Amino acid sequence: MSQFRYEAKRGKDLIKGILSADTKDAAIDKIIEMGLVPVELFEEKGGGKQSRVLGRNQARTLKSSGHTLIVFYRQLSRLLKSGVPLLPALVLVSEQAEEGKYYQVLDAIKNQVRQGQSLAEAMAEYPEIFNAFTLAVVEIGAHTGHLDDALQRLADYYEKQSATRQKVKNALTYPIFVLALGGLALVFLLSYVVPKFSKLFLDLGQALPWLTRVLVGLSEITCQYGFWFLLGAGVLVFFVHNRLKIRAHRLSWDRLKLRLPLVGKIIFMAQFALFARSMEMLLKGGVPLLKALRTAIPAVPNEAMKEDLLLVERLVEQGASFSDSLKSGGTFPIFAIHLLLVGEQTGRMDQSFEDIADWYEKESSDAVRSFVQLIEPVTIFVIGAVLGIVAIAILLPVFSIDTLVS
Repeated sequence: MSQFRYEAKRGKDLIKGILSADTKDAAIDKIIEMGLVPVELFEEKGGGKQSRVLGRNQARTLKSSGHTLIVFYRQLSRLLKSGVPLLPALVLVSEQAEEGKYYQVLDAIKNQVRQGQSLAEAMAEYPEIFNAFTLAVVEIGAHTGHLDDALQRLADYYEKQSATRQKVKNALTYPIFVLALGGLALVFLLSYVVPKFSKLFLDLGQALPWLTRVLVGLSEITCQYGFWFLLGAGVLVFFVHNRLKIRAHRLSWDRLKLRLPLVGKIIFMAQFALFARSMEMLLKGGVPLLKALRTAIPAVPNEAMKEDLLLVERLVEQGASFSDSLKSGGTFPIFAIHLLLVGEQTGRMDQSFEDIADWYEKESSDAVRSFVQLIEPVTIFVIGAVLGIVAIAILLPVFSIDTLVS
């Protein structure tokens, strides 16, 4: 067994100690069983060395609301698994929350549960934080007596979502940085370097090559109208952002995104994996198919896919099988339809949705990786080509002057 040195809180008191456990999770469970909330945990290594396995930034409220909720679900699940009743568990979790909106919400939920409301009913007072899918999973867990497992599944579910989003952000950071840097370099050349060379060439009275004339024209436009272009771009972004708040426009935009080459396929796979994972969790919790559909569909971010799934829901409500309804949708892959047909025949729809979610999560992750591997060299090539053309356009008259002097 390993030795762990911990810091934990009981109310406002900070308590330190050492305990033995097989794993980090087992050590955390032991701390919770003592009625404490873990803050920091170090695993003792040989030679007096320590390895941090739980940091303060993991235990306290985080700025990201998504990550904060993951921590909340996981902590509450572990407390319940350790035999702590719901209300004391909520008290323990809320005691370590920092002042702010998260603390206020937890405190309000705790008070509502104390007054006799269920956890799902208390959470339903905050629809901007807890969506219908989350409430359904919590309610099912409470009714079946497995609230701890339901909260654990929610933590895993949102953690996967968060990891996928972070992976996409990390993958796109470098290409976006290169594009931004190249754009700034181009603006600097057009607004500062080219005008100086342009004045020099005009003073010499030399006829400029056509490529240089084009560059000088772009430079003049940038210097004279650059501010207005930026202002217009800002107004356009503001206008589009506001128009996309209208569902009809957002529906058209989301459908366009699904039709984009390469990117559309990635978006579809990620969204369909999200829907399948939601359905898997609801069906495993004992929710009937139609009710699971009504709960899972609103959690799909893409309005175009949501519209297609609403058609599927209406067909199922009219008595059609789920696999036949997906065929009528027209946009769903045959692979998923066949898996769901097998699930209908065997009575294991939850397993079919789990297989679909696993498959499309992996496929979307691989597609993102391939897309980034493709876009990185393309981005560098495009930026290099543009800056190279600018350099050639500037140097062509210089070579002409040198030839004339010779």
